[in-house]
Amino acid sequence: MSASHHRLIYCASGITTVFAIVVGVLFMTQPDPKTTAISDAATVANALAAEPGFKRGASNGQAHTQPPEPELLPASIRGAEPTVVLRTDERGSLVPEHDLVILFDFYLSALGEEPLDLLLSRIQRSLDDQLKGRALAQAQDLLRRYVDYRIALGEIEGRSTPVTSNGMAPISSLRERFQKMTALRQELFSPAEDEAFFQLDNVQDEYMLQRLTIEQDPSLNDQQRQQAIAALDQTLPKEIIALRQRVTRDAELYLATESMLQAGAGNEQIYKLRAETLGDEAAANLAALDRKREKWDQRLSDYAHERDAIRQSGLSRADRDAAMDALIEDRFTELEGKRVRALNSEL
Repeated sequence: MSASHHRLIYCASGITTVFAIVVGVLFMTQPDPKTTAISDAATVANALAAEPGFKRGASNGQAHTQPPEPELLPASIRGAEPTVVLRTDERGSLVPEHDLVILFDFYLSALGEEPLDLLLSRIQRSLDDQLKGRALAQAQDLLRRYVDYRIALGEIEGRSTPVTSNGMAPISSLRERFQKMTALRQELFSPAEDEAFFQLDNVQDEYMLQRLTIEQDPSLNDQQRQQAIAALDQTLPKEIIALRQRVTRDAELYLATESMLQAGAGNEQIYKLRAETLGDEAAANLAALDRKREKWDQRLSDYAHERDAIRQSGLSRADRDAAMDALIEDRFTELEGKRVRALNSEL
């Protein structure tokens, strides 16, 4: 799956649960490795079990003490960091808002590219940057419960769904899954948290169920079906309409940027395109991320050149491995070294 598709998944992740189930049924022969990784409950559960302070159901403890380097974000989410503002009330307690889910989903969408422990440490760093004391402890507890939620949700979505003769999932099956998902949210989150985190999701999921009901209604002709869908679209909240427009805009900008780069466009041309669409501040931030990416790519290229020289040196396998380990330790931090080792086969 291309980076643009992953950006689309991230931007719409908070409001597409039932839609994702439908798409999964329609495209069962084309699994997305990220979706598969997120839905693999056993993998996530095992990774969590190895994490001190992030055991399932735990209510206290820190995730990690060593923060990751922000410029080393996985390629699929690099340059797409959300602007998330976490708020507290007058007593210093965390105010549950949808921004928390955006933050959690942003990093967890890279599961499969990076191990869960590293992704959790990235989230922990973001929480540490804005929160302290009671609010920080509450955010950490929410993170643990949210990961529990994603594990359980993966188990629900992992169960086989019957398919009708036209390749669609029956509405009754999708409605049953939606009800199980709603019950799961009510079990793991307080009413205030459930409303803050999933209100738009519920609206969008209900919209998708109604739309599929219309599309599968054999009593409607094409014109009646289009009219019914157009009327249904008018019931969507302004927030969802705005999000759809933003997702489309960001995807189009990304594809246009990639096309210009392939055609040999320079930094000034790319900046101008981004500024016209997003404004000068966002364009400047993206340009800074581009520079960090270029610097990292150059470091990887230099490392690969020296690594290949070691491989061709005629040393024994043990000596080669020791020399490459020493090279990584000399050129990269501990966290960078983990990513370099993971990328070795691709360099």
